[in-house]
Amino acid sequence: MLLFRLKTSKNFKPAIAVLIVIILIGAGIYAYTAYQPKEEKTEEITKEPYDKVGPDVLQSVYLTIHRIRKKGIIDHMENAGLFPNIFKNIKNQRISDFLEGMRPGIGWDEKPTFSYVATLYDYTETGRDIYKDWDTGYINQVIWRKVEDEQLTADVDLTIIEHQTQKKLLRSITTKKEMDAFKVTYDFKTGRWSGDDSFNDTDGYGHYNGDNYEIWFTVSQNSEDGDVIPYWTEYNILGTDPEVDDTNLDPDGDGIPTVWEWKWGYDPLVYDNHSILDPDLDGLQNTEEYKMAKWLANPYHQEIYLEVDNMAQTPKKLFNRDGYDGWEHEFYFESQQMLIDRFAQHNIAVHIDDGRMGEGGETLPFGRGNNAYEQDSGVVAGFYKNNFNDERKGIFRYVVVAYGGGWCHPQDEKHWYDCMTVPHNQNFFKNQLSGALSDRTIRIGQAIQVMHELGHSLGFLYAHTPGVDNTSLRHPDVKDYPWFDYKSCMNYDYFMQRLFDYSDGTNGPNDTDDWSAVDLTFFQRSSPEMEGLGAL
Repeated sequence: MLLFRLKTSKNFKPAIAVLIVIILIGAGIYAYTAYQPKEEKTEEITKEPYDKVGPDVLQSVYLTIHRIRKKGIIDHMENAGLFPNIFKNIKNQRISDFLEGMRPGIGWDEKPTFSYVATLYDYTETGRDIYKDWDTGYINQVIWRKVEDEQLTADVDLTIIEHQTQKKLLRSITTKKEMDAFKVTYDFKTGRWSGDDSFNDTDGYGHYNGDNYEIWFTVSQNSEDGDVIPYWTEYNILGTDPEVDDTNLDPDGDGIPTVWEWKWGYDPLVYDNHSILDPDLDGLQNTEEYKMAKWLANPYHQEIYLEVDNMAQTPKKLFNRDGYDGWEHEFYFESQQMLIDRFAQHNIAVHIDDGRMGEGGETLPFGRGNNAYEQDSGVVAGFYKNNFNDERKGIFRYVVVAYGGGWCHPQDEKHWYDCMTVPHNQNFFKNQLSGALSDRTIRIGQAIQVMHELGHSLGFLYAHTPGVDNTSLRHPDVKDYPWFDYKSCMNYDYFMQRLFDYSDGTNGPNDTDDWSAVDLTFFQRSSPEMEGLGAL
């Protein structure tokens, strides 16, 4: 009936159109609603914090003693022997220096004797060895102790005991004296320690620099996955799997594994360009610091690494113009320790590979005469290419102890100041080091030579400091020439007096503060400059 009415009505056609529109709109709404994807309700998953130290494993604390070194060898060497300072009041500087150079060296080779006592939590252990030397080298001795499960902290103490011997009449009496000691508190949740040594303190984390000794060490704990990162830290802080060994894993792909990044405060899940990062400005980028971790490299504490090779013994020939004296060539242990001691006074750690790190200490063929060791002869360039591993370039400086030479300048196309020669012959020590011919002063003289040549690799060049390599006057007691104030082994006038130090800038208007100007990155810079003293 309705349809009939619509048909007969004059509004039939418009009504039909409206009806069709309504039907189409309704169908569209239905279709949109029907086929619209349904929103799934998801619950946000919150990771519950882990409050325990770790799973039920044997909880223990470990102390690793990497190295112990006795300080003070510079004073010992310079003042040891018969009648120290007996010649210092002689007015003629040359005569005074020469006589001091010849002074017998009785007592200079006496070495300190020491041991240690370590206390971990409630356990005390006396060191297994008694050391009779200035430096233990890289001993890496481990002491450990079980603690209570879920214990949060443990105290770790180390005391150096010095064994001092005095001769009385016909017998010797040895007494033990406590020297340097430190105490740290280890946190089992974070894997860090605090106290007399703490993360990123001024002398380096895991390095205690006392009044008489310096000690390199690590405190750690056992972990379920064996990677030394505590379970609590992996779960709550790093977000890594506490049951997977992270020693060699690199989740952020920046070339440095998780364990190293965690130790030094980097986020192992965030990419860092470690190939250019050098936070301590010592010329060793983080990728190189990581390579040298075994040898106590610290990205926040400045270090110098030297590799030393020695030329074969000089033949002994009397009455010959070449001056062949039969001298052996080596970087003496006492000279090394003097160098280490001097830089340690300025918070720079020196590490020397004379074979102790596996690559130094090679015997190089003997080269005839001084000219064999000048740069243009190519002899040292050959040693640099064939005896100095490419992987070490940019980390180590290369030192050749030889009959002749006496310079620091580039040896390949990079023009890096990372190669030096140290002359070791009788005429050099007699003439350039003022008669340094006793066993004691030979070692002092060698330390001065290395420090001088090393100074060039630290940026001390004549172009920057005119007093460097000054030879204008070889009578420093005359005070009317410009570089009298510059009291540094970089100044040949003081080199001849066997001054074993750089200047501190306090000696007068023409002095230069070498120590403030030290640039440990300089050995990686290209430079065409050269220098040389000569061999005789």
